[in-house]
Amino acid sequence: MIRHPFAVVCLAGALVGCGASFAGSGETASSTGVPPPVPAGQTVHPAAKRFHATGLRPGDCIEPLPMDLIVTVVPCTVPHAAEFATTYVVPEGPWPGVAEVRRLSRDGCRPRMRYVPSRRDEVKIGVLVPAAEDWPRSRTSYCLAVPSNGGKLAGRVIL
Repeated sequence: MIRHPFAVVCLAGALVGCGASFAGSGETASSTGVPPPVPAGQTVHPAAKRFHATGLRPGDCIEPLPMDLIVTVVPCTVPHAAEFATTYVVPEGPWPGVAEVRRLSRDGCRPRMRYVPSRRDEVKIGVLVPAAEDWPRSRTSYCLAVPSNGGKLAGRVIL
């Protein structure tokens, strides 16, 4: 079994940060890459597709926020927790610590985010960052647009 210990970090505007660690959530994917089953009681849109985050494409809408790197992509017309924008590779070097990886990821994602101008104030930056135990093999952070009010998004927010 492969664990995907990543954390989601949010940034409102350019100054305020928040975080929710999903590391060690216990969810796993088999070495065959088959996503784990959908948790009991969770409804999934009929057009939803589940796969590893490495398969995300800019503009993919995610519901719910992943507890690991197995994401559920849904049509952007249904309420969703995030929209994938791009990736950022944290620079090489010794493990800088969680706080620094989060800072580097936010700073690296910020200039890469391309929002629909009329929707920019609705979102903040969310980041899936690599974990210490995966460093330096995995240095990729996944840049997400997440609703700044904690609710859901409807429609596209990324160009």
